[in-house]
Amino acid sequence: MRTFTLFGLVFNMVFFIFFALGLLGLAFNIVTPLMVFNIFTEISRNPNSALILSLISALIILISVSFTQSVIGKMQREKNIAFTTPSGEVSIALAALEDLIKRIALQVPEVKSLRPDVVVGKKGFTVNLRLDLRSETSIPELTERLQELVKNKIREILRGIDEPIVVKIHVAKIVSGEEKKKSDSEPKEPAIPFYGYGR
Repeated sequence: MRTFTLFGLVFNMVFFIFFALGLLGLAFNIVTPLMVFNIFTEISRNPNSALILSLISALIILISVSFTQSVIGKMQREKNIAFTTPSGEVSIALAALEDLIKRIALQVPEVKSLRPDVVVGKKGFTVNLRLDLRSETSIPELTERLQELVKNKIREILRGIDEPIVVKIHVAKIVSGEEKKKSDSEPKEPAIPFYGYGR
């Protein structure tokens, strides 16, 4: 399947490069409409041209459709985790895992918000967490605790899967205590009655 996907990529790349070169030739008058007309006239005079063109067209359509199905199937597989039990095959959507990780991580008091992203590859699971922290804290200690929490929960719900789990954390924002107090202590301007109404 990998060889076929590679062949489809190369074929599409070569086809579109030649198509783009033809358009550039027309744009800069390197290839004239008369030249194109003469080429198609010569092809039509050949008694086997209809059969050859039909075979080439069928081949292009077949390769394009098969390549598209292969890529779409790969994308669908990457959005799910599939494993086999004695009773049959089971698939879990990565979005379901991301929702679970979000609920678990938000139970940690220091985490204000987060955005999880789970990627499954040949080397196992990669969980990318983008965090907004609620207060100043020991970031190494907090991130290590969060990484272990996420790893253990994934291993708990996916028993029997031995792939390694890597949890990467990016702290995007830290809301310090002073910023919170400042926003709470800022007096709100009283609303002026009938403000904005003209005479």
